[in-house]
Amino acid sequence: MTTPTVARDRTRATGADLRAALQAAATWLLANAERINALNVFPVPDGDTGTNMSMTLQAAIEDLARLDDDVSVGQVARTAYEAAMLGARGNSGVILSQLLRGFAEALAVADDLTPHALAEALHLAGEVAFRAVSKPAEGTILTVARAVGVAARAAAGAGADLPELLGQSARAATDAVAATPQQLEVLRKAGVVDAGGEGYRVILEGAWMWSTGRSVDEDATTHPYSRALVDAIEEDSTFGFCTEYLLREVNVEVSEVKAQMEALGESVLAVGDQSLMRVHVHTLRPGQALEYAVEHGTVVRVKVENMQLQHEAFAAEARGAGDRDTSPASTIGVIAVGAGEGLLKVFRSLGATVVQGGQTMNPSVQEILNAVNRSGYRELIILPNNSNIVMTARHVQELTPHAVEVVPTETVPQGIGALLAFNFQADMQTNVVAMQQAAHAVHTIEVTRAVRDAEVDGRRVRSGQYLAIVDGKVSSAGDTAEGVLLSALSSTVVEEMEIVTIYYGEGFTEAQAQTVAARVRDLHSGLAVEVVEGGQPHYPYIASLE
Repeated sequence: MTTPTVARDRTRATGADLRAALQAAATWLLANAERINALNVFPVPDGDTGTNMSMTLQAAIEDLARLDDDVSVGQVARTAYEAAMLGARGNSGVILSQLLRGFAEALAVADDLTPHALAEALHLAGEVAFRAVSKPAEGTILTVARAVGVAARAAAGAGADLPELLGQSARAATDAVAATPQQLEVLRKAGVVDAGGEGYRVILEGAWMWSTGRSVDEDATTHPYSRALVDAIEEDSTFGFCTEYLLREVNVEVSEVKAQMEALGESVLAVGDQSLMRVHVHTLRPGQALEYAVEHGTVVRVKVENMQLQHEAFAAEARGAGDRDTSPASTIGVIAVGAGEGLLKVFRSLGATVVQGGQTMNPSVQEILNAVNRSGYRELIILPNNSNIVMTARHVQELTPHAVEVVPTETVPQGIGALLAFNFQADMQTNVVAMQQAAHAVHTIEVTRAVRDAEVDGRRVRSGQYLAIVDGKVSSAGDTAEGVLLSALSSTVVEEMEIVTIYYGEGFTEAQAQTVAARVRDLHSGLAVEVVEGGQPHYPYIASLE
């Protein structure tokens, strides 16, 4: 099997292209599965939504791998649906299989995939899934799928190509997922979005990433359970049994099976046709559900799980992570670039997600993009903290459906100053303005070592000498790191400053930094001086003046 690495034609895709896009979507879903699992509060924690959806889609990928490279789009779509139908796990997995069913029905006779055909397939996917659920509710994956279908049709009508259509569909999914807590009370109480809807959004995002040439990150991320997830479920609830079975050669219609299961329990799904039918029900009487199955078809596969025990295990795991609510205080995330364990610890303590990088190891667009896509936030602010990374960070804005702003911090102290100004209660633009102002108010002294003879900023420097760079310009040079730092401080207008923070780097000790700090206090009695372990490479000292 040959796997295309990107869509070769932006207006027409082959069956091999569609297979590759689904593979990318499956990989991206797997990378996000644990984060999606932590959102799983509706209707009950019967297994994990992220894992169930991921394993369902993976079942489709395994069967797709057996197809020849010249396979048609219709064959790929049908194979994916049938394999997902057989491999579906849990409520969310069954609904995903029905999304694939509608997708396959729309593309049944298609050899290639055009934007208009893709739009109709996404639209019909939502309609088929909606019909499959006995009591469809707003604020679920069904709502998200419907929004995607509308957006896809609008994009195709406006002349979008395939990557553009997928991008607009993913953005519509993002908006729809963000709105789910306003549509379902249990989500609002828990402070989370709908897990199934987020899973579908991630699938679309993975396909879109592949269509534009972005690689997906295969490393799964782990997020702690929020106490709110457990608190949202009534303590005295009786969950019963999650009962699933697969039937062949069924002698009654799907509608009749659905009606019988609704008489036995809740969360009913009965999908497929009389040749192959999958049934899901939450019931206190699983035996009766299985007896009915045996009477009306050939039972191929059965799964019965005690949801009360699952809930108790889920609650225990959440309590094990601590009784504090670990859900984010803000709907806006911050990504900061930095190097050195001490500095990374500072950024994390201030609530930022860290991308490792800096001088001599600038992170790639993909590395920052991965952090954005894994963050779980709809809106993000990036702090590049290095002049060489600002342009890279800005490029990320063009490559993701997330709302991303760059505060162009050029040094680590500017980034820390910007983070200290972040207000979790404020909106995106208010935060961006405040963080930019805070960054501009910070002065930075960076001490490093020359790697060659040079003349820079009117000063001749020898290889091996230490340099002090003040706000991007060489201020002094000398034989010791401590000496050039003190010299740079003396040439800076420190009288207007209140605090100097000295971050000491890799290979230097706190004792050395404290000696420098004592000298600064002696020379500038009105200045508060702090010492922090930065651990940054290449820079013995970085000083922040505020």
